[in-house]
Amino acid sequence: MIRSPLFWRLFLGGIALLTSGFLLGGAVASGRVGAVLVWTVALLAGVGVGLAAGSLAKRARRLLARASTLGSPAPPGEAGSGDELARLEVFLAENEARFVEQVEQLKAERNRLTAVLGGMVEGVVAIDRDRRVLHLNAVAANWFGRPGPDLAVGRPIYELSRQPEISGALIEAMEKRAQVSRTFGLVRLAGEDGGPDRFELNASPLLSSRRDGELVEGAVAVIHDITELERLESVRRDFVSNVSHELKTPLTAIRGYVETLLDADPIDGPTRGRFLRKIRRQSNRLGALVSDLLILSRIESSTEPPEKVLDLRSAAGEVLNLLGPASEERGLELVAEFPDEAVEVLGEEEAIRQALSNLVDNAVKYSSAGGRVLVRLRAQNGRAVLEVEDEGPGIASEHLERIFERFYRVDRARSRELGGTGLGLAIVKNVARRHGGGVEVESERGRGSTFRLWLPAAE
Repeated sequence: MIRSPLFWRLFLGGIALLTSGFLLGGAVASGRVGAVLVWTVALLAGVGVGLAAGSLAKRARRLLARASTLGSPAPPGEAGSGDELARLEVFLAENEARFVEQVEQLKAERNRLTAVLGGMVEGVVAIDRDRRVLHLNAVAANWFGRPGPDLAVGRPIYELSRQPEISGALIEAMEKRAQVSRTFGLVRLAGEDGGPDRFELNASPLLSSRRDGELVEGAVAVIHDITELERLESVRRDFVSNVSHELKTPLTAIRGYVETLLDADPIDGPTRGRFLRKIRRQSNRLGALVSDLLILSRIESSTEPPEKVLDLRSAAGEVLNLLGPASEERGLELVAEFPDEAVEVLGEEEAIRQALSNLVDNAVKYSSAGGRVLVRLRAQNGRAVLEVEDEGPGIASEHLERIFERFYRVDRARSRELGGTGLGLAIVKNVARRHGGGVEVESERGRGSTFRLWLPAAE
């Protein structure tokens, strides 16, 4: 049986050591019996040393074989390559640097993963098999009121948030080994700061490969803020509903008058004229609504920054000249207060003129006969400010926050009577936003209203 170098080294070294010891003892012993006894014990000791050396060499080979499965193959046992312990030493030395490099690579990958998860706009939550938090990124920590992501790690998932949808989805994904989706609203306590309140959650199990199959190590959830999406969807539904209603009303009136003219007995001239005037009125209302919708769509879809320098005195003057006859017809005094110096802005001329026209036209329509509409223009703190002040019925406080919404009317009956489309102030708001400005209103019931439009002044 071939023995390894380690065996022979251990065996021969042990024999030499034992033989020298027993020979030294034999020299001291007296007589032939003592020498025979010494050599017998030496022989038995040699056999014991051989067995011990063989066992130790075998264990060294097994250790080398197991170590070779952890990294690169072990050095082959060729002549001159040394015994098992020497080869194991060479193997460990060669793999030490590789092991350190792999550890550094794992740390770098972990840091990159942490940076990616931390930079996501979505919230990320992961738990282990014991339902404790493995990872929580900064976005999720902020949403759920945690002081810091690291403080949540290791805590039970139930302590992360009061939302049962989060823990329930993670546990279900882990138990069923399947993706789970949830949509939920965030529960806030009284006094908590506002923020996103509608979320969509997608949870998946964390699986690790094993020789006997995949093992569930936990679950991870990605949480999306859908607050703005749901708000926009609600706006879209309301817009479609309002447009359908506003279009249907004049179309129904027009169809009714036309059918009457076609199907009724011969109609006298005055009645026919009255019907035709109503058809014209509803047609004009329909045309104004479509026109305002197109204007609003054009303003909202425009992406080019306004670059033309405009003097608001000129644009406001054109609007006043255009609406002068209407104000005179209603017995109103239209007063302009413009500065001597130019009030310039960077803007789209047609859009700004439309916004100014809507503000002044509303003031004229809702003012009582004999009243006054004041249009004041000034430059103030790097802004061009236009104010339109009327002496109309005013607006109750509960309507002020919604007055610039599409199709919102304080008095629907009067608005339709005056030919309003419900889009005028929405156009003003979008024009102001498009140019980096804003619009606001001050009003009190029975004391008139003041609308204030401001735009950044041109440098």
